[in-house]
Amino acid sequence: MTGPGQQPYGSVLTRRGIIALKPLGFGDFFDGGFRAIRHNPRAMIGLSALVLAVTNILVALPLVGIFTTSAFTDPAAELTEDQAVAIGGSLLALIPTGFLQSIAVIVLTGMLILSVTQSVVDRKLTVGQLWRRARGRVWPLIGWSLLQSVGGSLVIALALAPGIVLLVLREWAGGAVALVVLGLGVTALVIWLGVVLTFVPVLIVVERLGIIASIKRSFALVKGAFWRTLLVLLLTLILTSVVSQLLATPFAIAGGLGLALLESNPVLAGAIYAGSVSLGTTVGLVLAVPFLAAVIALLYVDRRIRTEGLDVALARTLEDEQA
Repeated sequence: MTGPGQQPYGSVLTRRGIIALKPLGFGDFFDGGFRAIRHNPRAMIGLSALVLAVTNILVALPLVGIFTTSAFTDPAAELTEDQAVAIGGSLLALIPTGFLQSIAVIVLTGMLILSVTQSVVDRKLTVGQLWRRARGRVWPLIGWSLLQSVGGSLVIALALAPGIVLLVLREWAGGAVALVVLGLGVTALVIWLGVVLTFVPVLIVVERLGIIASIKRSFALVKGAFWRTLLVLLLTLILTSVVSQLLATPFAIAGGLGLALLESNPVLAGAIYAGSVSLGTTVGLVLAVPFLAAVIALLYVDRRIRTEGLDVALARTLEDEQA
């Protein structure tokens, strides 16, 4: 029963921000993702473009050393010892630059998630405001990123170890079967962990929880909605991958044409190819990263609406602001 002026749970349809304050349907996640980008384009697109452009340039610099060798621009050319050393050095340089990029992207994602959660109630934060709110959560985000990388690598290594040992012992049939079975098992485990831990970065920046507390709360929020969460994430990843590839393809084609037209100048041709690939990757990610962050943030809001009545609390907040 509800008293005068009260609304039953689930009936709150207030909409001032990017979504109506009610349990979200599948279409609401994708519509809300685009609305989040349009609501605060300076933060969602501008900030993403800046961070991704800088980090992709850092990653592209070692690639120039690979793409400018005659062995790359001319498949018929022999790889000299000096070129092999240069390529090896460039590949090693990708390790720290790739690490810096992963750290930058996880921090960027945290800031984008903050922007989306504020857009839900029609608040538009500047990049400076987002940074001031997120900077205290940078180290927990980095810690979570490292835990994912190290923990994921250990899980995969330990899971596949028996099959590898059998192959080393020349038990070819048993080793092959073990690797296939264990590979399928570890794939299922990684997918399951990826889904149940989806909200960890959201909880770190929005609820300002520690890593362990965020892991526990993420499990609790996903409980009872695993398949729904998996389906939304899977569709989002497919959509963002397709769009990213479509946007990056023209740049890759342009780089390939540069290789063909500037065959007489392998250094310039390789540099143009590396720059084109890097630019195409940046353009694709500038849309993919904020959209994925928006969908994850909206999944979090939806789970709290369904399990904690967040729609009622947010509606009351909006009413208080209007009073």
